[in-house]
Amino acid sequence: MDQINVADVADQLAENGETETELMREVSFSLQVMQFEQGDEDPMHAHAEEEIYVINAGEATLVTEDKSVEVGAGDVVHLGSGTDHQFTDFNDEFAVTVMYAPAEGSQAV
Repeated sequence: MDQINVADVADQLAENGETETELMREVSFSLQVMQFEQGDEDPMHAHAEEEIYVINAGEATLVTEDKSVEVGAGDVVHLGSGTDHQFTDFNDEFAVTVMYAPAEGSQAV
């Protein structure tokens, strides 16, 4: 069994001046925690894998090629493979857990 505390991981990322870290990886999935602060940038990008985001803290705007939605703590969002996306308009501290299936980088874009 693997267990993480997202708040602790996000705090450590902030202390280290980093925005993301991968915490679990198997062939079928990978799991990352990301944290952003006001003024940070997340460029528009896509992944070849399916993505599930769980918003752990804060609020932001999730922009895709055809939609823009406000997200906040407790929200869960699914993005299909190849969906261009970015988070913008971060409030204080924004922490999100993302699961890629299969593992990030294992599929061709």
